Amino acid sequence: MNSVVATLFCIALNTLAGIIVWRKIVAAQPQQGIILLEPNQFRFEGSGRQIQGVISKQSRLLGQSVWLYINGFSKNYWLIISANSVDEQSYARLKRATLEAINYVAESK
Repeated sequence: MNSVVATLFCIALNTLAGIIVWRKIVAAQPQQGIILLEPNQFRFEGSGRQIQGVISKQSRLLGQSVWLYINGFSKNYWLIISANSVDEQSYARLKRATLEAINYVAESK
């Protein structure tokens, strides 16, 4: 009987953790918006959010998506942009800006 209760507890806990993680990923991946890339600045406007800051070295290029970690003025943000959500040229520019930000921080050490 104890193993059944423990199993149900684990299933409930894992389900709750999965829901929390899913909500965080959905919140970090906007449906619409405009990205403005300026020298040493990143700005996103859309989906009821405005994010402004600098692309951090913690940003990653994972598969067909760019996971941006933005150091904002008062808060840090995660923003996930997938390749199929923007045109090829814009995605290439975003990847290039992300790589420059990652490499700039690495070179300045």
